[in-house]
Amino acid sequence: MHTGEDTAFYLAKGFDVVAVEANPLLVAAAERQFADEISTGRLRVFGVGIAQTRGTLSLAVADNTEWSSFDREMIERNSRLAGTAYRTMEIPTVPFEDILGEVGVPRYLKIDIEGFDMLCVTALHQFTDRPDYVSLESAVSGTVAPAADVFDELAQLWALGYRRFQYVDQLRHAERPAPHPPREGDYADASRSHSGLFGQEAPGRWRSVGFVLAWAQLLRAQQNLTGMGGRWSYTKHAKLARAARRAMLRRRMGWYDLHAQLGHAER
Repeated sequence: MHTGEDTAFYLAKGFDVVAVEANPLLVAAAERQFADEISTGRLRVFGVGIAQTRGTLSLAVADNTEWSSFDREMIERNSRLAGTAYRTMEIPTVPFEDILGEVGVPRYLKIDIEGFDMLCVTALHQFTDRPDYVSLESAVSGTVAPAADVFDELAQLWALGYRRFQYVDQLRHAERPAPHPPREGDYADASRSHSGLFGQEAPGRWRSVGFVLAWAQLLRAQQNLTGMGGRWSYTKHAKLARAARRAMLRRRMGWYDLHAQLGHAER
Protein backbone atom coordinates (compact mmCIF):
# COMPACT_ATOMS: atom_id res chain seq x y z
CA MET A 1 0.00 0.00 0.00
CA HIS A 2 2.89 2.37 0.85
CA THR A 3 1.40 5.87 1.36
CA GLY A 4 -1.90 5.05 -0.32
CA GLU A 5 -1.72 6.69 -3.76
CA ASP A 6 -2.87 3.53 -5.53
CA THR A 7 -5.42 2.79 -2.82
CA ALA A 8 -6.99 6.23 -3.25
CA PHE A 9 -7.10 5.79 -7.03
CA TYR A 10 -8.80 2.39 -6.89
CA LEU A 11 -11.32 3.66 -4.34
CA ALA A 12 -12.04 6.71 -6.52
CA LYS A 13 -12.80 4.34 -9.39
CA GLY A 14 -15.43 2.69 -7.22
CA PHE A 15 -13.65 -0.56 -6.39
CA ASP A 16 -13.45 -2.31 -3.05
CA VAL A 17 -9.79 -2.57 -2.08
CA VAL A 18 -7.63 -4.93 -0.01
CA ALA A 19 -4.25 -3.36 0.80
CA VAL A 20 -1.13 -4.89 2.36
CA GLU A 21 1.55 -2.81 4.07
CA ALA A 22 4.41 -4.01 6.26
CA ASN A 23 5.44 -0.65 7.75
CA PRO A 24 3.23 -0.07 10.84
CA LEU A 25 3.75 3.71 10.66
CA LEU A 26 2.28 3.76 7.16
CA VAL A 27 -0.56 1.48 8.25
CA ALA A 28 -1.45 3.89 11.06
CA ALA A 29 -1.40 6.84 8.65
CA ALA A 30 -3.64 4.97 6.19
CA GLU A 31 -6.11 4.08 8.95
CA ARG A 32 -6.49 7.80 9.61
CA GLN A 33 -6.60 8.83 5.96
CA PHE A 34 -9.11 6.17 4.91
CA ALA A 35 -11.12 5.89 8.12
CA ASP A 36 -14.45 6.28 6.32
CA GLU A 37 -13.68 3.68 3.66
CA ILE A 38 -12.46 1.23 6.30
CA SER A 39 -15.57 1.75 8.45
CA THR A 40 -17.89 1.10 5.48
CA GLY A 41 -16.00 -2.02 4.41
CA ARG A 42 -14.73 -0.61 1.11
CA LEU A 43 -11.11 -0.90 2.26
CA ARG A 44 -9.40 -3.57 4.30
CA VAL A 45 -5.78 -3.11 5.37
CA PHE A 46 -3.47 -5.97 6.38
CA GLY A 47 -0.56 -4.66 8.46
CA VAL A 48 1.85 -7.50 7.65
CA GLY A 49 4.72 -8.36 5.37
CA ILE A 50 4.52 -11.03 2.68
CA ALA A 51 6.94 -13.92 3.15
CA GLN A 52 7.14 -17.67 2.55
CA THR A 53 5.97 -18.53 6.07
CA ARG A 54 4.17 -17.06 9.05
CA GLY A 55 6.54 -15.51 11.57
CA THR A 56 8.57 -12.32 11.76
CA LEU A 57 11.25 -10.73 9.61
CA SER A 58 13.45 -7.65 9.93
CA LEU A 59 12.06 -5.00 7.60
CA ALA A 60 14.69 -2.51 6.46
CA VAL A 61 12.77 0.78 6.51
CA ALA A 62 14.28 3.31 4.13
CA ASP A 63 14.35 7.06 4.64
CA ASN A 64 12.73 6.98 1.20
CA THR A 65 9.99 4.63 2.43
CA GLU A 66 9.26 3.48 -1.11
CA TRP A 67 12.47 1.42 -0.96
CA SER A 68 11.77 -0.38 2.31
CA SER A 69 12.35 -4.09 1.82
CA PHE A 70 13.04 -7.53 3.28
CA ASP A 71 15.31 -8.34 0.32
CA ARG A 72 18.98 -8.21 1.32
CA GLU A 73 20.25 -7.74 -2.26
CA MET A 74 17.93 -4.80 -2.89
CA ILE A 75 18.86 -3.19 0.44
CA GLU A 76 22.58 -3.52 -0.32
CA ARG A 77 22.13 -2.05 -3.81
CA ASN A 78 20.17 0.96 -2.61
CA SER A 79 22.61 1.60 0.24
CA ARG A 80 25.68 1.33 -1.96
CA LEU A 81 24.51 3.09 -5.09
CA ALA A 82 21.92 5.58 -3.86
CA GLY A 83 23.16 6.23 -0.31
CA THR A 84 19.82 5.08 1.12
CA ALA A 85 19.78 4.96 4.92
CA TYR A 86 17.90 2.13 6.61
CA ARG A 87 16.71 1.20 10.09
CA THR A 88 15.17 -2.16 10.96
CA MET A 89 11.82 -3.13 12.47
CA GLU A 90 10.59 -6.62 13.34
CA ILE A 91 7.41 -7.19 11.33
CA PRO A 92 4.86 -10.03 11.38
CA THR A 93 4.73 -11.93 8.10
CA VAL A 94 2.25 -14.21 6.36
CA PRO A 95 2.24 -16.13 3.07
CA PHE A 96 0.18 -14.34 0.42
CA GLU A 97 -2.07 -17.37 0.00
CA ASP A 98 -3.31 -16.83 3.56
CA ILE A 99 -4.63 -13.39 2.61
CA LEU A 100 -6.22 -14.67 -0.61
CA GLY A 101 -7.83 -17.50 1.33
CA GLU A 102 -9.40 -14.98 3.69
CA VAL A 103 -10.57 -12.26 1.27
CA GLY A 104 -10.81 -14.07 -2.07
CA VAL A 105 -9.09 -13.59 -5.42
CA PRO A 106 -9.38 -10.01 -6.75
CA ARG A 107 -10.18 -8.81 -10.27
CA TYR A 108 -6.85 -6.99 -10.35
CA LEU A 109 -3.71 -7.85 -8.38
CA LYS A 110 -1.11 -5.08 -8.16
CA ILE A 111 2.25 -6.23 -6.75
CA ASP A 112 5.22 -4.03 -5.86
CA ILE A 113 6.90 -5.25 -2.68
CA GLU A 114 10.56 -4.55 -3.41
CA GLY A 115 12.06 -7.91 -4.18
CA PHE A 116 9.41 -10.41 -3.03
CA ASP A 117 6.90 -9.88 -5.85
CA MET A 118 7.02 -13.44 -7.15
CA LEU A 119 5.77 -14.80 -3.81
CA CYS A 120 2.40 -13.27 -4.70
CA VAL A 121 2.44 -14.72 -8.22
CA THR A 122 3.34 -18.25 -7.14
CA ALA A 123 0.65 -18.16 -4.44
CA LEU A 124 -1.98 -18.04 -7.20
CA HIS A 125 -1.14 -21.65 -8.14
CA GLN A 126 -3.02 -22.76 -5.01
CA PHE A 127 -6.35 -21.33 -6.26
CA THR A 128 -8.62 -22.24 -9.14
CA ASP A 129 -9.72 -18.62 -9.59
CA ARG A 130 -7.27 -16.09 -11.03
CA PRO A 131 -7.25 -12.29 -11.14
CA ASP A 132 -8.28 -11.08 -14.60
CA TYR A 133 -5.24 -8.80 -14.52
CA VAL A 134 -1.92 -8.87 -12.64
CA SER A 135 0.92 -6.37 -12.59
CA LEU A 136 4.27 -6.55 -10.81
CA GLU A 137 7.51 -4.59 -10.75
CA SER A 138 9.49 -6.49 -13.33
CA ALA A 139 12.96 -7.95 -13.04
CA VAL A 140 13.84 -6.14 -16.28
CA SER A 141 14.46 -3.15 -13.98
CA GLY A 142 16.43 -5.14 -11.41
CA THR A 143 20.07 -4.46 -10.66
CA VAL A 144 21.50 -6.57 -13.49
CA ALA A 145 18.10 -7.79 -14.80
CA PRO A 146 18.94 -11.53 -14.64
CA ALA A 147 17.62 -13.41 -17.67
CA ALA A 148 16.38 -16.28 -15.49
CA ASP A 149 14.29 -13.95 -13.30
CA VAL A 150 12.82 -12.14 -16.31
CA PHE A 151 11.92 -15.45 -17.95
CA ASP A 152 10.48 -16.87 -14.72
CA GLU A 153 8.01 -13.98 -14.39
CA LEU A 154 6.55 -14.73 -17.79
CA ALA A 155 6.72 -18.50 -17.39
CA GLN A 156 4.87 -18.44 -14.06
CA LEU A 157 2.18 -16.13 -15.43
CA TRP A 158 1.81 -18.26 -18.55
CA ALA A 159 1.42 -21.40 -16.42
CA LEU A 160 -1.36 -19.61 -14.52
CA GLY A 161 -3.28 -18.92 -17.73
CA TYR A 162 -2.14 -15.41 -18.66
CA ARG A 163 -1.78 -14.98 -22.41
CA ARG A 164 -1.29 -11.27 -23.18
CA PHE A 165 1.34 -9.00 -21.67
CA GLN A 166 2.85 -5.52 -21.74
CA TYR A 167 5.70 -3.67 -20.06
CA VAL A 168 4.76 -0.20 -18.79
CA ASP A 169 7.29 2.57 -18.11
CA GLN A 170 6.40 3.83 -14.64
CA LEU A 171 7.80 7.33 -15.20
CA ARG A 172 5.32 8.25 -17.92
CA HIS A 173 1.99 8.54 -16.07
CA ALA A 174 1.59 12.24 -16.85
CA GLU A 175 1.50 11.34 -20.56
CA ARG A 176 -1.40 8.89 -20.08
CA PRO A 177 -4.72 10.52 -19.24
CA ALA A 178 -7.44 8.19 -18.00
CA PRO A 179 -9.94 7.27 -20.75
CA HIS A 180 -13.33 8.92 -20.66
CA PRO A 181 -15.70 7.15 -20.64
CA PRO A 182 -13.81 4.74 -18.39
CA ARG A 183 -13.18 1.08 -19.23
CA GLU A 184 -12.49 0.07 -15.61
CA GLY A 185 -14.92 1.18 -12.89
CA ASP A 186 -15.67 4.90 -12.62
CA TYR A 187 -13.66 7.75 -14.12
CA ALA A 188 -10.79 9.00 -11.94
CA ASP A 189 -7.74 11.12 -12.73
CA ALA A 190 -4.74 8.79 -13.02
CA SER A 191 -1.98 11.37 -13.41
CA ARG A 192 -1.11 11.46 -9.70
CA SER A 193 -1.44 7.77 -8.91
CA HIS A 194 1.87 6.04 -8.42
CA SER A 195 1.24 2.93 -10.51
CA GLY A 196 -1.12 4.32 -13.12
CA LEU A 197 -3.79 2.73 -15.27
CA PHE A 198 -4.52 -0.99 -15.26
CA GLY A 199 -6.66 -3.75 -16.73
CA GLN A 200 -8.67 -2.69 -19.77
CA GLU A 201 -7.27 0.83 -19.32
CA ALA A 202 -3.61 -0.27 -19.35
CA PRO A 203 -1.82 2.24 -21.59
CA GLY A 204 0.05 -0.02 -24.02
CA ARG A 205 -0.85 -2.73 -26.51
CA TRP A 206 -1.35 -6.25 -25.23
CA ARG A 207 1.26 -8.53 -26.78
CA SER A 208 1.96 -12.24 -27.12
CA VAL A 209 4.46 -13.94 -24.82
CA GLY A 210 6.88 -14.33 -27.73
CA PHE A 211 6.81 -10.61 -28.44
CA VAL A 212 7.37 -9.62 -24.82
CA LEU A 213 10.21 -12.11 -24.42
CA ALA A 214 12.04 -10.25 -27.20
CA TRP A 215 10.99 -6.91 -25.69
CA ALA A 216 12.38 -8.03 -22.33
CA GLN A 217 15.84 -8.55 -23.82
CA LEU A 218 15.90 -4.94 -25.03
CA LEU A 219 14.80 -3.70 -21.60
CA ARG A 220 17.42 -5.87 -19.90
CA ALA A 221 20.12 -4.40 -22.13
CA GLN A 222 18.86 -0.89 -21.38
CA GLN A 223 18.96 -1.56 -17.63
CA ASN A 224 22.47 -2.99 -17.78
CA LEU A 225 23.72 -0.08 -19.86
CA THR A 226 21.98 2.92 -18.27
CA GLY A 227 20.17 1.68 -15.14
CA MET A 228 21.24 1.91 -11.50
CA GLY A 229 23.67 -0.91 -10.75
CA GLY A 230 23.55 -2.28 -14.31
CA ARG A 231 26.26 -4.67 -15.46
CA TRP A 232 27.93 -2.07 -17.73
CA SER A 233 26.53 1.11 -16.20
CA TYR A 234 29.92 2.50 -15.10
CA THR A 235 31.71 2.04 -18.39
CA LYS A 236 32.59 4.85 -20.79
CA HIS A 237 30.00 3.64 -23.30
CA ALA A 238 27.28 3.59 -20.64
CA LYS A 239 28.01 7.19 -19.67
CA LEU A 240 27.70 8.21 -23.32
CA ALA A 241 24.44 6.27 -23.63
CA ARG A 242 22.98 8.00 -20.55
CA ALA A 243 23.97 11.41 -21.87
CA ALA A 244 22.41 10.64 -25.26
CA ARG A 245 19.22 9.42 -23.59
CA ARG A 246 18.87 12.58 -21.52
CA ALA A 247 19.50 14.75 -24.60
CA MET A 248 16.94 12.94 -26.77
CA LEU A 249 14.20 12.04 -24.29
CA ARG A 250 14.64 14.82 -21.70
CA ARG A 251 14.06 12.37 -18.84
CA ARG A 252 15.89 9.77 -16.84
CA MET A 253 15.40 6.04 -17.26
CA GLY A 254 12.31 4.69 -15.55
CA TRP A 255 11.43 1.28 -14.21
CA TYR A 256 8.95 -1.15 -15.68
CA ASP A 257 5.88 -2.97 -14.48
CA LEU A 258 4.86 -6.17 -16.24
CA HIS A 259 1.10 -6.36 -16.82
CA ALA A 260 -0.58 -9.68 -17.62
CA GLN A 261 -4.08 -10.40 -18.92
CA LEU A 262 -5.85 -13.70 -18.24
CA GLY A 263 -6.80 -15.63 -21.36
CA HIS A 264 -10.58 -15.24 -20.96
CA ALA A 265 -10.22 -11.50 -20.13
CA GLU A 266 -9.03 -10.54 -23.63
CA ARG A 267 -10.80 -7.56 -25.14
